[in-house]
Amino acid sequence: MKNFFKNVLATVVGLLLFFMVMWVIMLAMIVAIAGSTDTAPTVKNNSILKLDLSVVNERVADSPFDIYMSKLFGQTDAVGLNNLKKVIAAAKEDPKIKGIELNVSKLAVSPATCDAIRNLLEDFAEEKPIFCYGDYFTTSGYYLASVSDHIYMHPDGSLMLAGLSMKLTFFKKMLDKLGIEMQIIRHGTFKSAVEPFMLDKMSPANELQYKTLLNSIWGHICQKISESRDISVDYLNKICDLLMVVDDANFAVEANLIDDVLYKDQYESTVKDYLEIPQSDDIQYITYNHYKKSILNSTFGSKGDEIAIVYAVGDIMEASDNSYSQEEVVAYNIVEELSKVRMDENVKAVVFRVNSPGGSALLSESIWREVSLTQKVKPVVVSMGDYAASGGYYIACAADYIVTEPTTLTGSIGVFGMFPYYEKALEDKLGITFDVVNTNEHSEAFKGGRKLDAFERQFFQKSVDRTYALFTERVAEGRHLSVTLVDSLGQGRVWSGISAVKLGLADTLGGIDVAIAKAAALSHIEKYTITEYPKIKPFWAIFMDSETETALQQKILGKEAYTYLYNMQSVLQMKGIQARLPYLIEFQ
Repeated sequence: MKNFFKNVLATVVGLLLFFMVMWVIMLAMIVAIAGSTDTAPTVKNNSILKLDLSVVNERVADSPFDIYMSKLFGQTDAVGLNNLKKVIAAAKEDPKIKGIELNVSKLAVSPATCDAIRNLLEDFAEEKPIFCYGDYFTTSGYYLASVSDHIYMHPDGSLMLAGLSMKLTFFKKMLDKLGIEMQIIRHGTFKSAVEPFMLDKMSPANELQYKTLLNSIWGHICQKISESRDISVDYLNKICDLLMVVDDANFAVEANLIDDVLYKDQYESTVKDYLEIPQSDDIQYITYNHYKKSILNSTFGSKGDEIAIVYAVGDIMEASDNSYSQEEVVAYNIVEELSKVRMDENVKAVVFRVNSPGGSALLSESIWREVSLTQKVKPVVVSMGDYAASGGYYIACAADYIVTEPTTLTGSIGVFGMFPYYEKALEDKLGITFDVVNTNEHSEAFKGGRKLDAFERQFFQKSVDRTYALFTERVAEGRHLSVTLVDSLGQGRVWSGISAVKLGLADTLGGIDVAIAKAAALSHIEKYTITEYPKIKPFWAIFMDSETETALQQKILGKEAYTYLYNMQSVLQMKGIQARLPYLIEFQ
């Protein structure tokens, strides 16, 4: 008994010490955050705004706590496209800002995001110079850098211009070795998301659609570089074919891809000369985050009428809410947000920002319904981001007007279902067998791991076909096209934004600024504020959400790899054998 009380006392003391330490840590965090929330830094005369575009998201949390916690956990400072627009627009009008210095050496974004940023920088460059310096440039990095007035590179730097490439991973042979069969039900010749599980290389249809897509995107990139750097598209392609500038910085100068090769000190000296700054003085740099503090709360126009931007970013998943702070999941709360802005009399128009590769058919239909209802009472304009494909296109097609970036990946009007058969693999590899008792002939039809019989396969095929028919009907109605034409454009085929406009799947090319202007025009308002929905969840919510782990795993691995590994875990872990893959029709 004496030892018992001794152990209890030790436990209590330990807990008290733990909570005291945590309290001290929290206090230190609060002090640090408070220190970071001082008044916005003073912008000095002749300043240059430094833009480090290593990580660019649709939106980022801007509260001091979120910023501090992100740094505490070693996360790179991300730039939000929404705030980037405000920052660049403000810098253009700010007499103290003399130019922008662009850092794109670590840029890792899609062509559509590059286009969105490039458009903002093109507008800035009409008034003030943009300087870019780098040790090396990737293709996407150079594409963005080419908007600059002055491009400089380290003498031993590299310009990785070699065109675009797309590599797909196939799991079919691995599944065969494991004795696992993926039973595929799909509608759409080009519906390729399931091919890694049923083939060991691209089908001719899939190869055709991706080659067409890449050529469309690459043609646009070459044209923009050609216009900015006064190089013919043919010569640019020759440079890429022969890798002429990958390891030859001096030739990059001769080809007019860059302006000069300089060490960093020589570059800064050149900038000083251009801006007429004495060589003995330092260049007054101000970072993106510091400059953002002073203009973060700026709005378009005056208060009163409102244009709501509703963000649908990430996979469409049947969750109650976005699972973590960066809105990487399109969940049921998007339906609620659309309903909210529909009933808000102050909201005169809605810009629906769609950046999604697809997901749940059921949730896509629910979101489509809310977009359709909203469109009946106020204008809805869609702005497409990197993706608005399959379910992402489904939720967009009811809008009054669709704006897409030239390099957006869209379309993919198709449906599939996938059912893993692994019971035989369990028997052969682990000696695990199953037996079952049913009340009806197909009571087991919706349980995973088993072989579908002919009746069940036909049943699921009909279900997929019905969903595809509804999908094409929604598109035909929203885009004022015949179902026959939509079917010919569909079949799961993906298109670039350029092709989508030509085919009638979208209305015009442009970024979210074009969508906002169109929404204002359709609602006949000139002065308005911009409000964004849903509100970004705070950092601490990531620890409170039961769906976070799944969402993060999907983000890191990719949805297909995550789905496969999750199923394998269910197969191989004894305690997880009762787990099953539910029957879901999904857009991918």
